[in-house]
Amino acid sequence: MHHPYPDAGSTAATFAATAGPVGSAATSTRGLTARRVLLGAVLLGILADPLLRNEPWGLGLLVWMVAFAIVAITLVRQSARTLSAESITWLVAAVLFAACLAWRDTGPLQFFDVVAMLTALVLLAMSLSAVPVPGLAFARVRDLIRAAFGTGLDVATGAIPLVLRDAELHTAVRPSSDGSVRRILRALVIAAPILIVFTLLLTRADPVFGSFFAFPDVQLDVVLSHIFIPGFFAWVVAGWLRRSLMAHPDRADSSNTPFPLALNTTDLTLALGALNVLFAAFVITQIGWLFGGEALVLRTTGLSYAEYARRGFFELMGVAALLLPVLLVAQALIPASDSRTHRLYRILALSLVVLLGVMMLSAAVRMRLYVQYYGISTDRLFASAAMIWLAIVFLWLALTVLRLRPRTFAAGFLVSGFAVLLTLNVLNPDALVARSNLARGAAGRTGPGGADLRYVATLGGDAVPALVSALTGRGAAAGAAAPDDRCAAASMLLGRWAGERRERMSRTWTQWNAARSRAIQAVRDHEAGLRQLACPTPADKASAPAASP
Repeated sequence: MHHPYPDAGSTAATFAATAGPVGSAATSTRGLTARRVLLGAVLLGILADPLLRNEPWGLGLLVWMVAFAIVAITLVRQSARTLSAESITWLVAAVLFAACLAWRDTGPLQFFDVVAMLTALVLLAMSLSAVPVPGLAFARVRDLIRAAFGTGLDVATGAIPLVLRDAELHTAVRPSSDGSVRRILRALVIAAPILIVFTLLLTRADPVFGSFFAFPDVQLDVVLSHIFIPGFFAWVVAGWLRRSLMAHPDRADSSNTPFPLALNTTDLTLALGALNVLFAAFVITQIGWLFGGEALVLRTTGLSYAEYARRGFFELMGVAALLLPVLLVAQALIPASDSRTHRLYRILALSLVVLLGVMMLSAAVRMRLYVQYYGISTDRLFASAAMIWLAIVFLWLALTVLRLRPRTFAAGFLVSGFAVLLTLNVLNPDALVARSNLARGAAGRTGPGGADLRYVATLGGDAVPALVSALTGRGAAAGAAAPDDRCAAASMLLGRWAGERRERMSRTWTQWNAARSRAIQAVRDHEAGLRQLACPTPADKASAPAASP
């Protein structure tokens, strides 16, 4: 029907479409995004309670990270943004390293997998928000540090402004014309805790009065844990999502902000020049023992070859790890316009890298000797992997920073670290160490160089199948070991992978881990044989019949 007052009708329709509900303020786009972030954080917090409550983490973490990825992708699309190829890469990397916790059971490896997962999430937040730089290709090491610090700060505190300001929750509820709903809610919030406290006191004061109230018998610590765990993860996710989706690149500090300290040629000559002299003197002594052999070491230090190797490797690794930040900080403190100082820096830094290469070669030889005498362990394996990574990093430093391409160094630094860690996951450190130790025993090595069955029994689930096979299969490795070592290893396996512990780890699927599952199955299949090998307990000794005179 034709409207008698077309102008008035169109004006009313326009107002109804733009003003929203009568009496409520319009919600901004930022407020709508903040509410979606809050909803996603709450959902992930609730999901974390059943999936991440029990330790050690396993399949539950992978499921939670997949849910996290789905929520993050949904929120990005709802905010009319697109995921770049780099963002997708970091999201896949975070899920991949979470999956490694359901794959391997090596303690240090799982720790580094968690660190890699968190690092990928920091890089994902940086690529989504473009703070402090749009992506890894534009980042220097200082930008990565700022991204990690900024993300950590938002994770710790971002939920507060998200709830109090960004979400604009005051516009979510239509207020009544006279404010009666708000007054009633306010009164309930004030009166409810007071009423509950006095009710509890009065029920305890009079059993007759207390009989009218039936309070459920709940364990307060369990209730609090079911509140704390979802609350903690919801808080963390809310801060991360706020950093990723609601940060403003134009508010970030420029990465080209000059440092308060600037280095000149005199500073570099004294600092890096002195290091060159020190490193050169050390390298000269290394040439002596590398070619002089054990006789020279024994004559000059009084130490055996094995003791000499044991005392030097980790100190040399510390030198390599400390030199990297020294060179990076020195390069950052040189003014961009000072070409003379830059040329001097490249000469001194390159000579330091070359000298460090000789020192790392010495460290590698020391580690080889150490393993030759004492066998491989997970600590020695991870130290060797760290040395390989540092060698890659210093080579990349020479190809980028020392060739006036510092922005590409950070990308190689992180990508090489991820690659080394993934390689370790594929190599399976615990299984590799177990096989190596058992092979040394099978070769007839005894003492410190032989098979250390007790040490192998302390490793994670990846090492258990090989050890169980050696103990119950009457192989050469177990046969060469002392009887006390065999019974101790069998007892440790039963204590870790049978009985109550096995039932506890098998109780929930969220803790499922491929390596732990194989370990439990291997011990279950050979439990009778392991119990025959196990050392007798005090109860077994007390119940044993006395020997006849």
